[in-house]
Amino acid sequence: MFIYALNGKSAQCKNLLERCSREDVIGISLFEIVSEATHKLMLAEALSKRIITKEAASHLRKDFASIPTLHSYWKDTERILSLNLLILGTDEPIVRAAQPERQHACLLTNDSMIIACMRRLGISRLATNDRDFMRVQGIEVFQPDDL
Repeated sequence: MFIYALNGKSAQCKNLLERCSREDVIGISLFEIVSEATHKLMLAEALSKRIITKEAASHLRKDFASIPTLHSYWKDTERILSLNLLILGTDEPIVRAAQPERQHACLLTNDSMIIACMRRLGISRLATNDRDFMRVQGIEVFQPDDL
C-alpha cells in the first residue's frame, strides 16, 4: 500500500493513507513493513537514477558508494512515518505465533508476522495487494482494484 500510494500507482492506496492520516480509519503497521517499504523505495530510486539496471539489492550492493546520493526514498519514508499510523514492533510471542501462521497458510516470514500481530490485537481486516493473504482464514482482505 505504501509503495503504490507514494509512487502514484494507486489512487485508492493514496486515499486509504490519507484517511488514516485524518483518523477516518485506524491504520496499523509493523516496523518491519516500514523497513521493507524503505528498502523497496531505495531500490526504485536507484533504478530510476540508472545507478542499477535491475531492482535488486545485490546490484546496489555492488555500487554501494552511490547510496549516499539517494535521497527521495528517505523523504517518502518520512512521509510514511508522519502518517497517523500506529506502527508496532514485534516481540518474541509474535515471532512464535507467526510460525503456525506460516505453516497453515503457507506464508512468508513478514506476512506471517502481520497475521500473528493482527490475531493478537483482534484485527480481522487487512489492506494489501498481496494475494497470499487470501489463504488466511478469519481475515478480510481489501485489495486496490486500480492497479
